[in-house]
Amino acid sequence: MKNLLLSSFIAILFSACHFGHYGSLTKTATASASLKPIFGDNFNSFLFKTNITVYGKDYSGLLVTKQMSPQNYRVIFTTELGMKLFDFEFKDTAFTLHYCVPQFNKPKLLKVIQKDIETILMNDLNKKTFEYFSDSEMLYSIHKTKNGKMDNYYFVEKSSLHLQKIEHAKKRRKKTNFTLSNYQNDFPANILIQHHDIKLKIELNLLKK
Repeated sequence: MKNLLLSSFIAILFSACHFGHYGSLTKTATASASLKPIFGDNFNSFLFKTNITVYGKDYSGLLVTKQMSPQNYRVIFTTELGMKLFDFEFKDTAFTLHYCVPQFNKPKLLKVIQKDIETILMNDLNKKTFEYFSDSEMLYSIHKTKNGKMDNYYFVEKSSLHLQKIEHAKKRRKKTNFTLSNYQNDFPANILIQHHDIKLKIELNLLKK
C-alpha cells in the first residue's frame, strides 16, 4: 500500500513538472500580440560572440548570420583566430552543409544545431499554422505551431511586444528553451539555447549588426 501511494505521488509530481505549465494555458481566438521574425524580414548581417557547450566541451568564437537574399541565409561559426568550425546555408526549406569540423560533424548533433539555427532564423514563419494562448498571469501572447513531431511555443510579452522565449515540446514536455533578453532597438542582444534531453547549450551575445 505504501509503495502504491509513493508511486502515485511520484507520478503526479512528475506529471505536474512536465505538463502543468502548458496545461495552465488558456486558448484564445486571436493573438493579442503579433509574432515577428527575430532578425526581421531584411537585414545585412549579425555578428555574435558565441559559446557552444556540448557534452562538457566548450567551443568559443564568433558566429555571423548573413542574409544572402530573401529566404537565403548563411551562418558561419569560427574561432576568434578565424578558423572555421562550421558553415551552413539555409534557403527556403533546404539546408546545405558547406563545411564542418569533425567535432560537430556527427549526424544527430549536426541535425540538432541545424534545427536550433532554423528556429531562431524563423525562415518559414509565414508558412505555419498557429493556435493562440494566454498564460494565467496574462503576461504573454503565446503562439503554438507544429514542427514535425514537436510543438513550438512562442512567448511574446504583451507589454513590450518582444519575443521573450521559444519552447520546443514533445507530448507537452519541454525539450529545449530559447531565451531572448536584453533587447536593444527591438533586437535581443542575448540568446540562450538550452537543451534538456542532451548536454548542449548555445550562448549568443550580439557584437554588431
